[in-house]
Amino acid sequence: MKKKVLSAFTFLLLFPAFVYATETKVFSPAFGEWVGKLQNEWTWLHEVPENWRITKEGLEVRMIPTPNTATDVRNILFRKAPRIAEGNFTITLELKSLQPYCSQFQQAGIYWMQGDRTAFKFVMERVDGRLCVVPSYMPLETEHTVLRLRVVGNQAIAEFQPNATGEFREAFRRELPPRNDEIDRIGLQCWHGPADKETWVRFMRFEIAKTE
Repeated sequence: MKKKVLSAFTFLLLFPAFVYATETKVFSPAFGEWVGKLQNEWTWLHEVPENWRITKEGLEVRMIPTPNTATDVRNILFRKAPRIAEGNFTITLELKSLQPYCSQFQQAGIYWMQGDRTAFKFVMERVDGRLCVVPSYMPLETEHTVLRLRVVGNQAIAEFQPNATGEFREAFRRELPPRNDEIDRIGLQCWHGPADKETWVRFMRFEIAKTE
């Protein structure tokens, strides 16, 4: 599979080391604060360079048409998950679609990966004409939300904040696949965009924090 390690673009996503304390952020709170360059933790899988861009508001990726298999997804950005020995942690992603979702299964969000394979996802998705959080299918009113995935032991607790305001709501809980430091990855993906128009998603904020 085609992979490209990014090392020359200006993400402040991206301190090279973990410095953990309770609720200490491991990475930058915003994609839009570009200082320095992307560290080697982050890798593109199936990169299509003309379909992603950096702006002052964040990392923007075009949601291009995708065949029926997950192996055909383009512009997957991933990094290794925190190591098992580092304990519990929380992943937070704020995202916003720049145009209304209009295709069946159009989606963007957090993907727990093992190697190049997606183990499960927590995304904003359009299903049968409704915008919702998947896999719980809880409804959303706008294409702007915060997804939060709390990893506690071997359990993942998924929560979301509609329109990026107010209280978080629990979407689902599930057991993680058996942990493996060598292949556990956190991925950001977007796919099933329409063929007849451009739709872009903006990843505005990404954090990983140590939690007790």
